[in-house]
Amino acid sequence: MTTAPAETVAGQEKTAVPVATAVRYPPTIGFVTAWSLWVLTAAVTLLVPDRLTAAAPTAAGIIFATTAFGLTGWAVIAFNSRAATVRLRHWTPWIGVVAAWILVWEYSTAKTGWLEPPHFASPQQMLLVFWEDGGLLVSCTWHSLLLLVTGFSIGAVSGLLTGIATGWSKNVAYWTHPILLTLGPVPPATILPLVFILFPSTYLGSVFMVALGVWFPVSFLTRVGVSGVARGYFDVAQTLGASNRFLIWRVAVPGALPSIFTGLFMGLCSSLTALAVAELLGVKNGLGWYIQWTKGWAAYPRMYAAIVIMIVVCCTAIVGLLRLRNRALAWQKDLVRW
Repeated sequence: MTTAPAETVAGQEKTAVPVATAVRYPPTIGFVTAWSLWVLTAAVTLLVPDRLTAAAPTAAGIIFATTAFGLTGWAVIAFNSRAATVRLRHWTPWIGVVAAWILVWEYSTAKTGWLEPPHFASPQQMLLVFWEDGGLLVSCTWHSLLLLVTGFSIGAVSGLLTGIATGWSKNVAYWTHPILLTLGPVPPATILPLVFILFPSTYLGSVFMVALGVWFPVSFLTRVGVSGVARGYFDVAQTLGASNRFLIWRVAVPGALPSIFTGLFMGLCSSLTALAVAELLGVKNGLGWYIQWTKGWAAYPRMYAAIVIMIVVCCTAIVGLLRLRNRALAWQKDLVRW
């Protein structure tokens, strides 16, 4: 903050008026350290000779150097922007940890050979796998996503309907509750041989396994949520002339949404586990199949690449469900600390 010089008008002295200046947000020591780690990683990758067989170290070094350059641009933008500064300072610890991890990984594999192949792969070997097997990895990822979305959708919809009917009607609960307790807790992997016998194709059997892993937690927690809605809400709605359909879809289901989303999260985790098991043992395409296939050939860098993609798919699915929950339950943020 600076002040304008005082002026004298008609023999009277005016007070100095403060003049606003732009606020600057210089980089923190933590960011400088994280940025330096990325620069060091790029320098080690490009300048230190590989002890093992070279696998595109130049491309890996360029990627690391580009990351450092991008961080420089981010810091320049954050220098004049508070929003960019807050976001940059939030992610600075992770930026530094990832850089340190890649530096140790690169040095202990390609540069020194402390971790020897084939069980350990260097970063440039992983990048080379993504380049060489990119088409097959994309195809496997697509088939895995298709299987996951199909099975999860069927399991979630059937679980919601089962949970709503069980929580609303005592007659339905009488017949459905024993089935939930009998079949629900059984892990889908344990019935894998039976599934592949009963279903005409391994793909349909895999869809059933994924759907079964979602159905139980969604139906059980939906029932708990519907049963736990306060009776007073129904009394008020009935006093105003609400029908049974209105009570179910406009009172019971919205009130049960927190429990429903908990069931969806649990179902998503179960479906991802069932997906991996089904693809490892039955499906002829997908990330699980690719992992099993490359493991049989002792092609561990390719196996690690598929595992990385599977981790990204799982994280993306969970983040997407979190975003959906945040929008659907925005009214809860003032009541519950997430």
